[in-house]
Amino acid sequence: MARVADTHDVVWTPEKIAATWDFYSESRAGGIWYFSSHAGRWIVKQVERDVGLRGKRILDFGCGRGDLLAHLLERGVAAQGLEFSEESARTSRERFAGNALFRGVAAAPDELGDASFDVVFLVEVIEHLLDEQIEPTLDEVRRLLAPGGVVVATSPNAEDLRAESVRCPDCGGVFHQFQHQRSLDPRSIAQLFESHGFTTQKSEGVYWGLTPYAVVRTWLRNPGRLPRPHLFYVGRR
Repeated sequence: MARVADTHDVVWTPEKIAATWDFYSESRAGGIWYFSSHAGRWIVKQVERDVGLRGKRILDFGCGRGDLLAHLLERGVAAQGLEFSEESARTSRERFAGNALFRGVAAAPDELGDASFDVVFLVEVIEHLLDEQIEPTLDEVRRLLAPGGVVVATSPNAEDLRAESVRCPDCGGVFHQFQHQRSLDPRSIAQLFESHGFTTQKSEGVYWGLTPYAVVRTWLRNPGRLPRPHLFYVGRR
């Protein structure tokens, strides 16, 4: 009988992350599995109410296949993307080619000028960053924002990382199925951004677009509790 590999935690590297998301992109492309494809319109509506988007210079930092950009453009809001994956960036460029509101997709932050945006979105990005990527990422966001500009971040709220982990039957590696590196709540995400020079305007748990039926079903499944699974943060430069 073949020996079963010992269980161990996967140590993520940029290369492993890239390979994982290339696999997801190839195997699940076109579905509503991507968070921004189904929640993006609710996020955009909320930010329009809280911050205002019309006439502002907007960047989706880590835009992926362009799902949030699609919701912005559909509402008549001009926007630009930044995406490190060449394949995903190409998908976004092709998807919005010819759209007069589309401002393109940069491949790296250094392609973008200082203080060149009024609003920067970080949708489901912060929980994926390795510890050593946090500081340079938030420093870039500050650099890209004009004085008084706003960063909008979303992530899962108080997620149980272990409950969402799986084990590779071949190597024994245990990892979060969506490569999340940290669990955040309204207090910890505010502290994180404040430690990098942002002033918190809003930090709260929310639902994105649950129907009344889904709200009742969630309430019944959680003995009278209505947990808020999503986290919404707004900070000012």
